[in-house]
Amino acid sequence: MSLSTWFVLGAGYTGAALAHRLAAEGHRVIVTRRSLADAERVAREVGGEPRTVDLGHANEPAPAGAIVVCLAPPSGEPHAEIANLVKLAAEAAKLIYVSSTGVYAPGGGAWVDEHWPLAPSTVSGTARLAAERALPATAIILRAAGIYGPGRGIAERLRAGTYRIVGDGSAHVSRIHVDDLVEAIIRAGASTLSGPINCADDDPAAIGELADRIAAKLGVAPPPRVAPESVGPEIAGMLTADRRIANARMKQELGVVLRHPTLDG
Repeated sequence: MSLSTWFVLGAGYTGAALAHRLAAEGHRVIVTRRSLADAERVAREVGGEPRTVDLGHANEPAPAGAIVVCLAPPSGEPHAEIANLVKLAAEAAKLIYVSSTGVYAPGGGAWVDEHWPLAPSTVSGTARLAAERALPATAIILRAAGIYGPGRGIAERLRAGTYRIVGDGSAHVSRIHVDDLVEAIIRAGASTLSGPINCADDDPAAIGELADRIAAKLGVAPPPRVAPESVGPEIAGMLTADRRIANARMKQELGVVLRHPTLDG
């Protein structure tokens, strides 16, 4: 891939990992946060250029020809925010929007590809879908499953004794390692594709079975089961939707070879 200018909007957990890899490969990387201090901190860590961006307001445009990646979650006005994003990316070579598999209807254990009905069961999923629908047709939308990686995931929470299984543990929950999501974003930047692409690993195991297996490997107690009504509706909605996310388009059309095909593999 030739060297490019990347504009990483919302350089949090995934955005910082993306920026770090891009900068290491020699690309020009502009990292943004709502706070200049936060943007400067990330820029120092990854070797990028800091900039403040708040999609709730108009912003200076990204450099002409840049690859714009939006990782910032929508707030209460997704249509207005996407309108500002489109203006910011008016002269960009590519607009990549990292969304969520939460835009899909519950799956009942079925394999969910990009044609599954769009009927989110959570407030965050509804906002994500509104944002997606406001994007131009030329944008590429990466619908990410639950993101995990260093410092974030089931194992860390099991060690801390804070992990809980919501429901009876039979629901399937798909995930993707941050390194594999970064790979998908970079490949999207070099692609002529548009529209939605699911980003998930190969093993959407039943959450109870998976957590018990990881706990046994760690030598810690298996996590307790709790009733869905005992947690917030957002968490309950995400962890009981029972979707097995199909990743064929990510692998076949983007060409992603998963470094982490399973969470505990």
